[in-house]
Amino acid sequence: MFGNKNESNSNKATTPQAQGGTGGLNTIAAGTVIVGSINAEGDMRIEGKIIGTITCNSRLVVSASGYIEGTIDSKNVIVEGEVKGNVVARELLQIEKTGKIFGDIFTQKLVVQLGAIFTGNCKMGDAAKDQLAKTQAKPKDLLDAKGVKA
Repeated sequence: MFGNKNESNSNKATTPQAQGGTGGLNTIAAGTVIVGSINAEGDMRIEGKIIGTITCNSRLVVSASGYIEGTIDSKNVIVEGEVKGNVVARELLQIEKTGKIFGDIFTQKLVVQLGAIFTGNCKMGDAAKDQLAKTQAKPKDLLDAKGVKA
């Protein structure tokens, strides 16, 4: 436990890195409110409230208790909670039956479950090409630009 080198690595396959993710799992817990920009390399799970911009280079899950007011730019997005703002899902956007999006979406692939709410415009494939072609901010580059070591 806690860094013991003799410990078995049997649970290693459950980490996001072992599953092909680019970083660790970031969770914003229920009851937490963040105002500002969030930039993450690894998977994110939002159970609290975010007011601002989220850039995620992996998978972003907005849980049923999650609320985002602002822009999302992520590789894959699953919405179970509520989003008020534009969503850029560079590969796949899933809106689950409890999910609500009030804003425009840009994606390659879209899955909308029965009961989901979406109010806005949707652009997919070639129609979304301009938005999806914009370079996504990389958290490491943002740190390097400010002279901060990761």
